[in-house]
Amino acid sequence: MPPSPPLAEGRDRRRLAIVLAGAAAFFSLYAPQSLMPLLHAWLGDSAALAGMIVSAGTLGVAVAAPFAGLLADRIGRRRVIVGAAFAVVLPAACVALAQSPQQLIAARFAQGLCLPGIFAVTVAYIGSHWPAQQARQVTALYVAGTIGGGFCGRFLSGFVAEFSSWQWGFGALATMQLILALAIRAWLPPEHETPRSSGASPLSTMRRLLARAELRGAYLVGFSLLFALVGGFTYITLRLARPPFSLGPAALSSIFAVYLVGVLVTPLGGRLLNRYGHARLLAIAWSLAIAGLALSLVPSLPGVVVALTLFSAGLFLAQTSATSFVTEASGEARATSVGLYVLCYYLGGSVGGVLPAALWNLTGWPGVAVLIAAIGFGSIAVGRRRFQLPQQRAADAPAPMPEAGGEAP
Repeated sequence: MPPSPPLAEGRDRRRLAIVLAGAAAFFSLYAPQSLMPLLHAWLGDSAALAGMIVSAGTLGVAVAAPFAGLLADRIGRRRVIVGAAFAVVLPAACVALAQSPQQLIAARFAQGLCLPGIFAVTVAYIGSHWPAQQARQVTALYVAGTIGGGFCGRFLSGFVAEFSSWQWGFGALATMQLILALAIRAWLPPEHETPRSSGASPLSTMRRLLARAELRGAYLVGFSLLFALVGGFTYITLRLARPPFSLGPAALSSIFAVYLVGVLVTPLGGRLLNRYGHARLLAIAWSLAIAGLALSLVPSLPGVVVALTLFSAGLFLAQTSATSFVTEASGEARATSVGLYVLCYYLGGSVGGVLPAALWNLTGWPGVAVLIAAIGFGSIAVGRRRFQLPQQRAADAPAPMPEAGGEAP
């Protein structure tokens, strides 16, 4: 018997809430990239300060990620998700009102501190609220939300600033963050049960998680994914700014439109996971990304666009595989485990923006592409060896969730 309209609507709303949580987590994080020319001029043509505006947000994320998970494991995931969605509105407004570079950087850091409460905990919430087969598909929807939010944040801030100023661009972001927070609070249902604290100290919980080889492998894969994404898009833009392409800032910013292919591809990730499993999907995804890297060496702008589409689509599918594996393998402390994953993920992004610089100076883009491809092959090897779920449910794992036709929230 098909579900009644109110029940079906409730299920649709909770999935929509997950998509909106993904969007809220990334709506502001990378938005300054589209405002870089204006910020660069406001800062007195200081490229270092302009870069710090983006880095301050990601640094805040890396610092707060493990603690968001620990908090969620004790007071409940929905509380942390909704609270963080509202908390990020204040520093977002402070960014728009900043009167000095120091105020702007501090507000961006505060934004980063709030964001793990949304995305690190939402992934754990999915794992506890849906059965494994459905959770994989919902995780794919969440990743699609993060992609759409990241692109829309860049587009909205840039569009508003084009006709006003960068302050109004950031102000528009703060307004949208508030709207997203209200929608998440209205549509994200309560958990079936509040996570049970084991009474262990935070450090002992982290040590227990890090002692498990399969989770260490997943964290290493996460490191590799943002390393590749940040390194790839940072240095390919430098290549496209040089002959034979010689693209200007407006054209360079448009390459982020290839992210939108992830909105189409990642919902397929859940079905592909159910068919192939975590390790095989990771290998397929990285193969797409590596093929994109190879194609990017061709001196053709349409070829590079196709290459970046393959590259980003592959990495987004790999992210679906890795995050889903972490939630399924972590047991009851999954929010803490996802926090550790996010920490490693953003550390990878920080390194990915800096480490390839030496190769860029020596060999240009080909050397950077080879480095990222090597990282990808290593990630595939780690996945083949470590992406293995225990045959029996761990002692601290939550009880199995009801199937789709079971209890409704």
